[in-house]
Amino acid sequence: MGQGYILVNKSKGEIISFAHLPASKAKELTGNPVTAAMTTWYLLSNIGDQISFIEEENVLDHYHDVTDLLIDDLIKRQLIKDDGIEVFDPNEPEIFIRRLRNTWMDCEANEER
Repeated sequence: MGQGYILVNKSKGEIISFAHLPASKAKELTGNPVTAAMTTWYLLSNIGDQISFIEEENVLDHYHDVTDLLIDDLIKRQLIKDDGIEVFDPNEPEIFIRRLRNTWMDCEANEER
């Protein structure tokens, strides 16, 4: 099945959980254009901090999950686009995946930059 990961910033007490995204394993986080952009942007925005990936079952409850704040920032910067959510079971609407896409390589988006 594979090991899932979260990104931890020990310096700031923050985590990127990648909650509601279609990636948590090493190859998924690397190969998914959205999570790769999230990770890169977060690392570049927090140079000098103690940041590392840890196994998701070792999540630190007292750390603040900034996944949605990071996504909002990348949307604002026009690096990713929010295409809504996909609910897997209408009886359990809290189980969903966010439909995000990396827009960096879109021709129209690059013309605006």
